[in-house]
Amino acid sequence: MNFDLDTVRKNLSRRGFQAVVCDNLQEAVRFITQTLPVNNNMIIGMGNSLTLDALGIKKIWEKQTAAIYQHAPGSSETETQKALLADLYLTSANAISEDGQIVNIDGTGNRTAATCYGPKQVIYVIGKNKIASSLEEAIKRAKNTAAVQNAKRYNRKTPCAITGKCEDCLSPECICAVMTIHRKQPYGLKISVILVNEEVGF
Repeated sequence: MNFDLDTVRKNLSRRGFQAVVCDNLQEAVRFITQTLPVNNNMIIGMGNSLTLDALGIKKIWEKQTAAIYQHAPGSSETETQKALLADLYLTSANAISEDGQIVNIDGTGNRTAATCYGPKQVIYVIGKNKIASSLEEAIKRAKNTAAVQNAKRYNRKTPCAITGKCEDCLSPECICAVMTIHRKQPYGLKISVILVNEEVGF
C-alpha cells in the first residue's frame, strides 16, 4: 500500500514532532548535516539499524564529533550507557502509523529507552516501507516483519525465525521484550522524524 508521505508528515507535526519528507537517503543526509549540525564537543548515540547503515552518516560524524556510541551486539555496558546520555540519538523505527504514531520493539530496551529519555535530541530516519494504515497495523508490522527479520539477522533461536511470523513467544532469545509507542513528542525532548521516500531497512 502506498501512503502519502506529506499526510504522515502533517500528522507527525500535529503530535509535536519536527517532521520532514526527503526523496531519498542522500537528501536525508543533506538535511541532517545542514539543519541539525554537530560539533566536536558532542556525544552521539546510535541504534543498530540497517537504515542507518544505508544512510552512512556515521562515517561523516566520526570526524566531526567527540565520540559515537552505538547500541549493537557486542557493545559494552559502558558504551550502552553512554549512548543513553548522548547529546543526540539517531535511530530508525520498526513501524509508523499513517496518523503519526511511532512503534519500536526491543530485546534489551536500550534503544527504546534512548528515544524516550536521556538524549537532548532524537532523530528518526524512517523509510516509506515502514508506514502502516493504523496503530494496530503498525504493531503487527513491528512484530511480524521487523522483529522476525531481526531475529534471523541476529541468528536468534526463536519460533519466529523458523515460522516467519510472530508466535508471541517467551523464548530466552526473544528480541521482543519491550515495545514503545510514541503517540506524541515527550516533554523535554526534541524529536525530528525524517520520512524517506524509499524502501529502506526492516
